[in-house]
Amino acid sequence: MSDPILCISNAAIGFEYSNPLLDSVNLEVHPGEIIGITGRSGIGKTSLLRTIAGLIPPLTGKIEVSRSVGEIGYIPQRLGLITHQTVGYNVMMGALPRATFWQSLFSLPSQEYRDQARKAIESVGLSEKVLEPISLLSGGQQRRVAIARSMVQQPTILLADECLGELDAETAKGIISLITNLVKEQGTAAIIVDHNLVRASTFCDRVLQIQGTILEEVEI
Repeated sequence: MSDPILCISNAAIGFEYSNPLLDSVNLEVHPGEIIGITGRSGIGKTSLLRTIAGLIPPLTGKIEVSRSVGEIGYIPQRLGLITHQTVGYNVMMGALPRATFWQSLFSLPSQEYRDQARKAIESVGLSEKVLEPISLLSGGQQRRVAIARSMVQQPTILLADECLGELDAETAKGIISLITNLVKEQGTAAIIVDHNLVRASTFCDRVLQIQGTILEEVEI
């Protein structure tokens, strides 16, 4: 088996040492894996993703993410898109972490990154929307923009927080297909928070459920 992309060792997650949201978290994620995280609202799913993304430090323990492929791609519940800007602009922003200082300063990625953005937009079926502002898109289309942005970013691991929420079955199926293709084609991995255990079981390689403060694997 290949080396893990993500390794969490005996970590406590949360904001108070005396009252962690999650305790004794141990997890390895390997290239090509899609991991589902489920559990009731407010139990720590988002905090776990934010900790893996480096936005919140773990209370204890260690979280290691391989940097051999690229950066961490994080799609928050609110997607993190610039709603008054176009589809093309938002997807292009995924390339800036890999751009030079001057390209980043003036938001001017190279032609190579522009081509990557164009291909990513094509792959999520939004070529005809490239000049439209995010505010005019449907919820499903906005999620596709967020995935295209992550494709350009070429992440080591993709973290998606409730990216299937409030979508009809057909749109959710399309988003799942996009994430699966991203993981398999780029040799990366994904951790998807989904409140729907049954749905997560249909496309994830493993499903983990938060029970109390414990993250445990579910038989699927």
